[in-house]
Amino acid sequence: MGRLALLYACLFFELGVNLPFFPLWLKAQDLDADAIGIVLAAPLLTRIVANPTVGALADRSGRIAVVLTLCAVLVAAGTGLLTVANGFWPILLVVIAIALAQGPLIALADTMTLERLARVVRPELTYGRVRLWGALGFAAANLIAGWALEWFSAAAIIVLLLTSAIATAVAAASCMTVAPGEVAGTGQGDRWPAPPLFLACAIGGAAMVQASHAAFYGFGALHWQAAGVSGPMMGGLWSLGVLSEVVLFACLGYRMSGAGSAAGLLVAAAAAAILRWAAMAQDPGIPALVGLQLTHGVTFGVTHLGSIFLLSRLAPGRMQASAQAWLAGSWAGLMAVLTALSGWLYEGWGEGIYLVMAAVAGAGLLLLAPVALGLRRLAIGVSSQQQMR
Repeated sequence: MGRLALLYACLFFELGVNLPFFPLWLKAQDLDADAIGIVLAAPLLTRIVANPTVGALADRSGRIAVVLTLCAVLVAAGTGLLTVANGFWPILLVVIAIALAQGPLIALADTMTLERLARVVRPELTYGRVRLWGALGFAAANLIAGWALEWFSAAAIIVLLLTSAIATAVAAASCMTVAPGEVAGTGQGDRWPAPPLFLACAIGGAAMVQASHAAFYGFGALHWQAAGVSGPMMGGLWSLGVLSEVVLFACLGYRMSGAGSAAGLLVAAAAAAILRWAAMAQDPGIPALVGLQLTHGVTFGVTHLGSIFLLSRLAPGRMQASAQAWLAGSWAGLMAVLTALSGWLYEGWGEGIYLVMAAVAGAGLLLLAPVALGLRRLAIGVSSQQQMR
């Protein structure tokens, strides 16, 4: 499990630099809010096509680790081009090229990890303890990038992105050899464990909850900077949110045992997201932000862990990578739209854009609630049939 933990740490270190601080680098390139919104949204739209395509390729080939490594190498090469990109169009084109390979990385890593944990007694708990290294990597990146921004210039962000992209490619390559005892496949074959509509609603609902983070990811740091929050403080706030994920990833597996409980956790995460974004719309001060950042472990961490396990239970074995890729592509597409919308509304609405995010999370709740109720009825029905026998 050590190689998988290293892979997640490197992969999310890269994201921990990108999500909070890449917009600041874009601003340093003299891009305005509209242009920043477009640059941040374009790669997300690209993933709508890239993720399902690469996921299907991985399912057909059965060589998920190889596809993962190839994508990671291409991300590192593309990130190198960002060091020489200058101006809106060159930056936009390079970012889109990177997204073609970067978009599927998390879905492929999750699919590979779930396959290798297929015979573990408590895969939910073991996955959480592997995945928490990703959260730790993300938190470390927040702190390091925050201090780098304070000590150096915004150019340090690209240096950190390139370094972490190379490290991710190396870590992915180390996972290509399956250790003894690790297995591939979920054993579900072509059988649908539950009605296909459940899978569609789960993907749509989880995607909406994840995409509701768009305003925070795209403009949270910019809003804090405009309010006078320092780079180290911004890094600390981001790290606090991610550290709450670590606790949940380490412990949440004890509370999740099957599709029904995973769906119930997703409903709770959607409700927490509604409350979080409604509070963020009030432009809270630092003390309140500390508390709100602690809910990130629920709005993002619980949504992530609950959704990947719910999808692994609802999708046939031959569609495992595709299902995870559909989820990643769906929330990327929604986040692209919401990021662009946030860029358009930010200058006029300011923190009011979080009310839109609360509404999106609410729509996700409306999709997830019937899945949770349906799975509960399905479980009760199966239990009653077994008792009659």
